[in-house]
Amino acid sequence: MRLRGFLAIILGVGGVAVSAVGMRSGRAEDGVIGAGIAFVAVIIGLGSRSRRDTPVEGSEETSLVAVSQPELTIADDQSTTGVETAGEASLVSPAMGTADPITDPLTGLMNEIFFSGLLSTKVATARRRLWPLSIVLLQLVMQPDVTGEATDAAILAFSEVVAATIRTADVACRVGSRSFALLLDDTDEDGAAWVAERIQIAHAREGTSPIAKVCAGVASYPSHGIEPAEILITAKSALKQAADNLELPGLGRVIVAPQRPL
Repeated sequence: MRLRGFLAIILGVGGVAVSAVGMRSGRAEDGVIGAGIAFVAVIIGLGSRSRRDTPVEGSEETSLVAVSQPELTIADDQSTTGVETAGEASLVSPAMGTADPITDPLTGLMNEIFFSGLLSTKVATARRRLWPLSIVLLQLVMQPDVTGEATDAAILAFSEVVAATIRTADVACRVGSRSFALLLDDTDEDGAAWVAERIQIAHAREGTSPIAKVCAGVASYPSHGIEPAEILITAKSALKQAADNLELPGLGRVIVAPQRPL
């Protein structure tokens, strides 16, 4: 390839020289010969370049083109219609191949371990930013004789209602088999009670469910405590009071803990 290029250059220079000499001496035939030589040089040069630009089979360029073409075929026995549920997605961490220690496998929400670790951080943030923080504990009361898959389906549906009702900045965790906990930034106890009631109403609108009632206990920083453990204990006490009155009509009681004395 290089020999053709050198030959084209030599012929091109020679052709131009012959043509120039012929023009200066007044011999037109020398000018025509020089132009012909230059034209041949151009043809040789173009042929050399086209051959050089064509990838050779087995060369690096050919292999790069082959690698850049993705494999788009799907095996006949591979289903493309299956939908991965939140519970299935959280059973195994794709990065580690092991169970996720902070995610609830059924609902895909964060679990009690995550909630316990996040609570202290949230309280510290609320203290630094001078805004309230509320804990809402939710307990599901199932109808009699409901177990197994029906219970799991109801809990999953309820978790979806919770996720759709709270704000994006709020955190919902499943902290027990039938218990959930919410952390609501910049929300006092009245606002938190309203959130609990909205969840009850949204769940009731879903129609028939094995969940008979949703009880709630609410406690807030700084109204009910300064330390995370203190606020959580107060919220648990409020939830217990709500769960002790299941005979009352309605969707379930929402109890806001009494404010601690100043």
